Amino acid sequence: MKIIKSLELTVKHIGVLCIALLFFLMIVQVVLRYGFGYTHFLTEELGRYLLVWATLAGMAIETKRAGHIRVSFLVEQLPPGVVRIWQVLIDVVVLLLFLLLIYTGIDSTIFNYGQESAGLQIPLSIPFLCVPIFFLVSAIFLSEKIRQQIRGKL
Repeated sequence: MKIIKSLELTVKHIGVLCIALLFFLMIVQVVLRYGFGYTHFLTEELGRYLLVWATLAGMAIETKRAGHIRVSFLVEQLPPGVVRIWQVLIDVVVLLLFLLLIYTGIDSTIFNYGQESAGLQIPLSIPFLCVPIFFLVSAIFLSEKIRQQIRGKL
């Protein structure tokens, strides 16, 4: 449990850092564009990467909190025992999807290692790393949730 809490805190810090850097970069971009008529390539490209990293970090945190969107009006009509089974089943299906995304994310990261980004001239595998990393974190969080559901703690 302590590892899960540490992982959650780390992901929160990464997400907050990405949002803060994105905010700073957008201010710099606006000042440069409207104040000096110049836009530096770094602000736009790095901003896109930071937005994706922050979004996937937020997705991982919401997986931990079970804060994602759910359609629950049909589930509310089921008996409590069936609801619990249904929720575990849905979480297992989502976990399988996460595992697929981890696999394809690793494959995509390896594939893009030899390519460089247009502006920053960094390997594209660096921005692509967020996919396997944050879906792995989400899978860990969801696995813990499923374990707790099966034990009857949720």
